Amino acid sequence: MREVVNKKGVKISCLSHNNAFEIFNSSKSMNSYQQQNNSIKSNSLFAYSAQCNFSGLKYPLTWIRDVHNGILSSVVSDTSTKWYVLLDAASFASTNDLDLSIYKPDFVCLSFYKMFGYPTGIGALLVKNDSANVLQKVYYGGGTIDVSLTSELFHIKRKTLHQRFEDGTIPFLSIISLKHGFDILSSITMDKISKHVFSLARFLHRSLLILHHANGKPVARLYCDTAFDNRNIQGGIVTFNLMRPNGEYVGYMEILHMAALFKIHLRTGCFCNPGACQRYLALSNKEVLQNYEAGYVCGGSADLINGKPTGAVRASFGYMSTIKDVQTLLFMIKKCFVDGPPINKIPEWWLDHKRALYKKCYQRDINTKDVTNYVANDDMNEITDKLKNMKKSVTHLINDNPFFKLIMDTSATKKKCTLEQLYIYPIKSCGAYKIIGSWNLNSKGLEYDREWMIITSSGTCLTQKQHVNLCLLNPIIYKDRGIMQLHYPEMPTMDISLNGSPKNTINGTVCQSRVCGHKVQGIDCGSEVSEWLSSALGLPNLRLIRQNDNENSKTELSFASQAQYLVINKASVSWLSDKISDTGFQKDTIIHRFRGNMILSGCEAFEETKWKHVYIGKNSFVVTGPCTRCQMICIDQTTSKKTVEPLRTLTEQLHGKMRFGIYLTKETKEDGIITVGDIVHIL
Repeated sequence: MREVVNKKGVKISCLSHNNAFEIFNSSKSMNSYQQQNNSIKSNSLFAYSAQCNFSGLKYPLTWIRDVHNGILSSVVSDTSTKWYVLLDAASFASTNDLDLSIYKPDFVCLSFYKMFGYPTGIGALLVKNDSANVLQKVYYGGGTIDVSLTSELFHIKRKTLHQRFEDGTIPFLSIISLKHGFDILSSITMDKISKHVFSLARFLHRSLLILHHANGKPVARLYCDTAFDNRNIQGGIVTFNLMRPNGEYVGYMEILHMAALFKIHLRTGCFCNPGACQRYLALSNKEVLQNYEAGYVCGGSADLINGKPTGAVRASFGYMSTIKDVQTLLFMIKKCFVDGPPINKIPEWWLDHKRALYKKCYQRDINTKDVTNYVANDDMNEITDKLKNMKKSVTHLINDNPFFKLIMDTSATKKKCTLEQLYIYPIKSCGAYKIIGSWNLNSKGLEYDREWMIITSSGTCLTQKQHVNLCLLNPIIYKDRGIMQLHYPEMPTMDISLNGSPKNTINGTVCQSRVCGHKVQGIDCGSEVSEWLSSALGLPNLRLIRQNDNENSKTELSFASQAQYLVINKASVSWLSDKISDTGFQKDTIIHRFRGNMILSGCEAFEETKWKHVYIGKNSFVVTGPCTRCQMICIDQTTSKKTVEPLRTLTEQLHGKMRFGIYLTKETKEDGIITVGDIVHIL
């Protein structure tokens, strides 16, 4: 909206959180702003949120009346303008009662997805009848006009408001389902929902507030403007970042991956609210732009830049949330991110901070007659100072951690290692095939590596992230017989020809890294294997496709997600295994969880992080970067069981850097041969 009106040369004023409260809590009499209808010369719009989707702070609905009475006229230096109010109630209306007979904004936007969780993409704009005449629509689409001429710039829009603004065919099937959502909310009542979500949020907030590491340092940095003791000003949202015992931040992507293992759904980042994100994280405009230059983008994975978070973690509660959900989240945090036996204590600064909240009472009621607990950004200085002044005692980490030792070592050295094991994964995200002896290299990598993949009827690739039992599907390559034989527990084997497939070319959609929708082209391997896969995996209409290698194909990668080869250093795996304290964890199969192509021995732990070029046998490779890990390494590739390790220890020991293994790309496109036992030269 801001960009649209800016192109028309309209003046735009952005009120900060603190400035807004200063203006609306001004001691000036509201009568001095009372508008006179005969002096109106222009229109102005004030847009704000009823509830902040970042922190859950509920902004005063009484601001609507104040704006209509002209309190903002001094901001724009125009007492002859008529004020309208656009209330963003998307976050607020999902768990609170919005009484439009008391609070009368001109426009209200809603999200039914936030209210019911289904269907997606359905919202509404409520327009006050008296204010409808100021909405002047410029463009038009199907169903919104009475008549138009194609040869002249002439059209007449429909007279009814909703008919003018609803372009094209509305999603009527989704709209029909809204009735069921309204019925559920009506049966529960919004007042009970508001009490319920606030109680859950307060429990989580207070649990995180008192949670400390064994050394007494806080576990969480909470972002809020209230004391979580009044549901009239605080919604069911808790936003935070986690801290390590030395005072450094934990990246929110690390928390997101660990939460997924416990089947917890959290939102991370800035939640499409860059203003609140910037305020709570105390980021200047310059720092935001520097973060962008350093690789941060909305929805990206750059969670820490120069040690500072670029976003946060948000727990949002709805009517279906339970106390068990909160307890599961707290259990995950204590198990994975608390160092030593947790200590529960009220922080020393909290009581003084809470008293300051009540001293900062505002002069007028906020939604009710209760005294407010709003806190300006300055009131958080005590918390911020304490966190900034934490001693960063990382000396013991450097002395005990070869990963950091290697980073500190700047001497250029040459190493010699051995290629101990060689693996390919013929079907993407399925079991490994161990190579004995020599193997061919082609322009895409190891021959037959990730050359096939399994897709659903909608064209989506199956991966272990959603279907862990894929690791039990083991392909065996028989070059002499020209077949790939598929094995799965309690299923007969299935043979796939290596030399040819049906010529039925289809398009499938593959999830590549975190970005879905990357199109690839493959050849369908036929109905027989399709039925076999559907029976083995218990999913209907599965298809096996093979990468299309026709002369028009210019693909330089197989169905691998990132690069041609993934290298794992056995010494690094051993070091990590020794750090895992869980006695029930099966350490003998840990190396297979990283799904490497080349397993090297004879190297020092984590020395691979400094390699630039690698020579294996007669083949030259360039290092293209580290492999960023996710919850897939928590799947035991021999049993398909999920565990918290080794991801928890990996992120803990490597200081939040979820990187393990390196990617290689062959420097030339010529075919080659690689042999188990080849000497590996490092530069």
